[in-house]
Amino acid sequence: MRTLLDKLKLKKCGDLYILNVPDNFAPVFKDIEHHESLVITSCVQCAIVFSNTKEEFMNQMLTLFPRLLDGSTIWVFYPNNTTKGEISSLHEEYDWDFLGDYRLKPTKQIMVDSQWNAMKVKPIPA
Repeated sequence: MRTLLDKLKLKKCGDLYILNVPDNFAPVFKDIEHHESLVITSCVQCAIVFSNTKEEFMNQMLTLFPRLLDGSTIWVFYPNNTTKGEISSLHEEYDWDFLGDYRLKPTKQIMVDSQWNAMKVKPIPA
């Protein structure tokens, strides 16, 4: 069975930044080298951002966006408000239109578990 790390294809990333990781996810990422602060870098190639609300993600983007490279990958983990058996498109209450303000586009969505979904976003080439 594929692990979450396999689904996210994190092994292909250089430096990985995981921001706002909940305590219950710490064991998932224990075996992969990562940073939990953007203070130490000016460039981010790969990041995972946990956000409970759109506002939390937008606030995180204020510090993350200037550090993104053209080929950067960001996984946004957000709460799953659907039943586990439901495969749905993006939640209407979590409007993703604001990504265009940051020149980002969603490219993939996965169901992580019964509590979280993840959306892969990438920069739109200039």
